[in-house]
Amino acid sequence: MYLVLLQIPLSVIGNIILLLYRRVALRLLGKLKSRVDMWKVQAVVVQLLLLGCLLRLYFEGRPLSNLKPQQKIPELGIGPPANRLVVFLTDGLSAESFFADNCSSVPHLREVFARQGLVGISRGSVPTLARSGQTAIFGGFHESPPLLRTGFQWSPPTLDTVFNRSKTALCWIERQTNIFAKKLTRGMFQDHSAGPKPMEPWALLQLRSYLSINSTVDQLRSETSLIFFVYLGNIAAESPLSQRYRERLHAAQRGIREAYDLTESAFDDHRTAYLMTSSHGISQMGSHVAGSSAETETPFFLWGSGVSQNGNHNGGLPQHRPRIELQQIQLAAIISALIGEPPPVNNLGRLPSGFLDVSMEQEAQASHLNALQLLAQAQLLMRQHKNAFFYKFLPQYGNLDQKRIESLRLEMDRQVRLGIWQETLQTIDKAATLAQESLKYYHSYYRIPLLLATMAGLLGWIYCLLGQVSKQQSGSQSSEPPESVELVSWTIVMLGALGVLFSVVILLQKMPLLTGFCMLLPIYIWCMALAGRPCIRYGLLHLKWILVSTACLIVPIYRRDFLCLLYVGIVCFYNRRQFKKFSPRFLSWMGLVCCLSALLFYLQYPSTLSLTIQYGMYLQGASMALAILRPLISGEEHGAAVWIINAGVLLIGGYGMYLRDTGESVPLLLHAVCWTHLIYAFGSVPYGKRLTPERRLERICFNLTTLHTLLSDSFASLFAQALIIEYQMGIEVHLEAKQPRSRALKQIQMEEDAIEEQNEPKTVCPQENLARAYSFSISTLLYFLLSLHGTGHWLSSFTFAPSTARLFAKDCCYGFTAFFVLLKIYIPSIVLLSSMYARSKYARKNIRSIFICLMLTCNAGLCLFLFVNHDRFWPASHPSVVHVVLISTAVVFLLLCSCLASVFFRGSLQVRPTPTSSSKRNKELSSSESDEQTNV
Repeated sequence: MYLVLLQIPLSVIGNIILLLYRRVALRLLGKLKSRVDMWKVQAVVVQLLLLGCLLRLYFEGRPLSNLKPQQKIPELGIGPPANRLVVFLTDGLSAESFFADNCSSVPHLREVFARQGLVGISRGSVPTLARSGQTAIFGGFHESPPLLRTGFQWSPPTLDTVFNRSKTALCWIERQTNIFAKKLTRGMFQDHSAGPKPMEPWALLQLRSYLSINSTVDQLRSETSLIFFVYLGNIAAESPLSQRYRERLHAAQRGIREAYDLTESAFDDHRTAYLMTSSHGISQMGSHVAGSSAETETPFFLWGSGVSQNGNHNGGLPQHRPRIELQQIQLAAIISALIGEPPPVNNLGRLPSGFLDVSMEQEAQASHLNALQLLAQAQLLMRQHKNAFFYKFLPQYGNLDQKRIESLRLEMDRQVRLGIWQETLQTIDKAATLAQESLKYYHSYYRIPLLLATMAGLLGWIYCLLGQVSKQQSGSQSSEPPESVELVSWTIVMLGALGVLFSVVILLQKMPLLTGFCMLLPIYIWCMALAGRPCIRYGLLHLKWILVSTACLIVPIYRRDFLCLLYVGIVCFYNRRQFKKFSPRFLSWMGLVCCLSALLFYLQYPSTLSLTIQYGMYLQGASMALAILRPLISGEEHGAAVWIINAGVLLIGGYGMYLRDTGESVPLLLHAVCWTHLIYAFGSVPYGKRLTPERRLERICFNLTTLHTLLSDSFASLFAQALIIEYQMGIEVHLEAKQPRSRALKQIQMEEDAIEEQNEPKTVCPQENLARAYSFSISTLLYFLLSLHGTGHWLSSFTFAPSTARLFAKDCCYGFTAFFVLLKIYIPSIVLLSSMYARSKYARKNIRSIFICLMLTCNAGLCLFLFVNHDRFWPASHPSVVHVVLISTAVVFLLLCSCLASVFFRGSLQVRPTPTSSSKRNKELSSSESDEQTNV
């Protein structure tokens, strides 16, 4: 009865909660629509979805589940080549730095590999992160990272490594890299928080302390399948060209030599093998993540018990490049073979021949286990595809099937029993080759459908954008109401039915979830494109501008010299009238253009990079001085609080950089001050006192250049500030040609309205209006590429500088580091887009057309990357994935930058400046001319 009585009030309460929820949700949605341009949200979502499809093409393979390890070598009646293995692993050591000048940077290790062991190069994959490299070394496969993952977060549950196969693993690592301890059967993982990198790595001290206990060594002496993992950390806090990098490398290699001598003396049985390598390399700028050879090529040195002693010596050290080269994933097979264990279940690397100093029987048994593991993965993939509904109607890999796998297994077992080891090795090599080709075939089984679906999605999005920009241009010229969106039509109904049909096929075929989603995405994009009944106008004009702008985007990514020529040509064409008369302002601007283009060109040479590294602190001090002197020289009027805050945080930041350079830890209070300035830099403009657009632009430039200086080192902020000054000086030089400086201020004020009315878009023909939108988009992309190259984030490929967040977070905070790297890259674009908002009435009224043209350019460029040979580097990823991510995320983040710029100027663009007698106010009044304010 009580339950019956309670049902009435509970139902009433439920209805009230539902009504309140609907009202609050609708109100929040209404506020969101009023404050956020929904077309920007739509563009960001579609671009990210298309990026996911493109990444699926590059990262197709994934670890398989329900795999079982093979037999251990001791179970076959054969002893392991070594009782124990010591792995010395570091980050940021490239093969180029290791082998430079006949290995002069590692003299203590050179004494060892001049007498014994194997030394060479291992090749990793993109992205060159610590986690990716460690997964390849110890797991034997290249991990497919999610789009937004950085560092060591989101560890997969099926990560099987050599540590799981070993009997005992003793590891000393940093806390954020501890991804291997979840399935450890026996052993320990001691970790510590990464702080300032001392000259003597923490892990070496721990190993030395552990081996100094005699009882512990006596207990471990009789054990087999034992792994010591000594993680030396990231020695590349600076560029390889810097003195501090060389000192850390020298200290690390000396510590490895001392640990080797200590281990040999402690165990004294010559049954220990050693491996020294790096999870990834580092570029000459001191960064990683991309796919350049300096980042993907790392050295390896293998020596000790069970290791071949005559691999590559022949009387001396390698002079230019070592003779041994292998894939990074092959190191997992070598480690497993040395300690007598089967390879990890997802291992894709083959055991190279000639690496083990063992009998032919032992080498054949180790290679046999490796081949069996590869065949087991191929067999599992075949079974998964065989369970699909349309299996019989689809192509199969003809050279290997279930019967052939069983035949190869029986043949290898028969040859092993007979002891014909030469024939056994030949059969094993054949089986491993077929297994790898089969894995490659089935991992990329849906590549062609994915390729076609991604191309259809990109073309559908381009068609949708063309329809939107045509509607925008026709809407600005006509007073007729815009066409309504037709959600129900025969075309959309047919596309919807096709989507349902494809969904059924995908479910019956049992495709991976992400692959099926990528297959269906183009259908819904085309539904969105056709819903507005777009009518494409001026198709040839669009084609011409898309081709030109795509060339201006793609070619500079690969050729820095073309970017310099493009930059000089465009800005000189923009101010071509001033070449008739050389004013002091024009000469100053031209000198700045020449300096920027020369610096941009010479940054690609190591000698120039070496100078910027050598005098990095002086360049950093110059950038701090410029951040304060620029507003003083320009005559900007800021309040005393603004000057004190920015100057004070620069002084505090300089002190923090000094602490970092001397190896000291940055205090927590200094981190808090820098975070406070970050909040102030973005919050003081829209939420501060009411200012004119010009004053807001000055505040934005001052705050954000100060913030950029805190995030930069060496010449990066100096170049960014010079680029911003050049952009604004170019506008002033252009205005000089339009209106002489001798004109009285009163006359300027009287003619201002007439000028703005003359430049209204409604008086311009649609073709000229469209060309102007493409010009603005090319200008935005050009200056984005200039800042990307000039600040050191794109040399031969994208460079990820870990020192960017040094004043805001510890080294171990990889998520914060990625955030601050992106912030540093896009701060110049925020300032330039703010200048566009403040000084161009056309840009404010046609920002949607400008960014649609920008998205057309970027998506046309993305179509070109669909034709690369994705199989060329399998199982590693194609290095061009870095370019795809750059172009796709550039669209997303530039849209976010425009949102920030619009927030900065919300409610202030209607405020007209009051006349004064200063020349600075003269510039402010003249800055309202709309279509004269772009550098294209």
